[in-house]
Amino acid sequence: MCKFSRLLALGLALGATLALVPAALAQGGGAAGDAYKGLWVSTPFPAFNVPAGEPVTLELSVRNSGLPPQRVALDLERLPKGWSAAFLGEGKRVQSVFVAPGETATVKLRLQPAGEVTGGSHRFEVVAAGERSRFRLPIDLTVGQALPPRLSLDAELPELRGAPSSDFDFKLTVRNDGGDDALVRVDAQVPEGFRTKVTEQYGSQELTSLPLKVGEEKTLSVKVTPFSGTKEGRYPVLVQATSGKARAVLELAMEVSGEPRLELTGLQERLSASATAGEASPIELVIANRGSATASDVKLSADAPSGWKVTFQPERLDAIAPNATAKATALVTPSEKAIAGDYMLNVRALTGGANESAEFRVTVRTSTLWGVVGVLVIAAAAVVLVAAMLRFGRR
Repeated sequence: MCKFSRLLALGLALGATLALVPAALAQGGGAAGDAYKGLWVSTPFPAFNVPAGEPVTLELSVRNSGLPPQRVALDLERLPKGWSAAFLGEGKRVQSVFVAPGETATVKLRLQPAGEVTGGSHRFEVVAAGERSRFRLPIDLTVGQALPPRLSLDAELPELRGAPSSDFDFKLTVRNDGGDDALVRVDAQVPEGFRTKVTEQYGSQELTSLPLKVGEEKTLSVKVTPFSGTKEGRYPVLVQATSGKARAVLELAMEVSGEPRLELTGLQERLSASATAGEASPIELVIANRGSATASDVKLSADAPSGWKVTFQPERLDAIAPNATAKATALVTPSEKAIAGDYMLNVRALTGGANESAEFRVTVRTSTLWGVVGVLVIAAAAVVLVAAMLRFGRR
């Protein structure tokens, strides 16, 4: 039993030691990952070029790495003579920031070079001074070597295909690659009769120009609408962006496919006809194709008053070429009980790519037989009335 007790105690001690190893490794890894202690200041671009005479704004981050919470004073040393500088926080001039352990405070440094400075390189230092630590960040600024004005244009899809009745919506990206902010004008040159509309990608307001900061890009929608009846073919679209001396040009293209466009009317463009109740009456139809593609398998149909019958001769037209016409006949049979008057008949011509309808006013007359029957009924009623008057009049 004593031997078993010693083995059990040894196993428990070994298990406890192994359990402490991951914690010790994790503790050591954390120390290695946070080796630097103190204050430090950073900016994304500590060396850059600017145009002569223009102000400069830098984004600065003040970091407290493992120190107690404290107030950090900010200063600028070695600033060239005649230059002005200010630290800004939330739009106000500041002289210091407060940073907690492991936290970062963000400020802006605005510099205004002296008016007579037209070129050359300059170095100054941003100094962050805490309770027991100090950090210096050197900044190199070169005046008079800014990038020239430059714009670029790119298209998501430079060629689009569609029918004359559709909108061609090009998605473009315009970018300011120059050294200054710019107001960019965007224009599109299209064939005569076409309409254009330039908007931001998810906007509806039409625009002609837009502001772009240095390095900024925006996505635009250039929507081109062909005029009705545009012929099948390839049409160019030239988009250009301009700002001062900068100019970017992009060539786009639209492939317009053919599309039929039907027109339906009566003979000599008449939309009225007459018919007799209970009898078939013909209405001559003219179907024209004013589109840029052949209208195939054109089907004729009608919406008629209840009890009416409408058939077509022929019921289908195999094909109508562009700018051609075809004729058909609608045989309209009003109900036998139809009362004399005007009725509306809707006739439709349908094809795979287009459809058209027209309303005809049909004036219905009653049959002559019914007129004779009506006269006989009235005469019989008159005879009965006279006979009754004679009989009862004698009494």
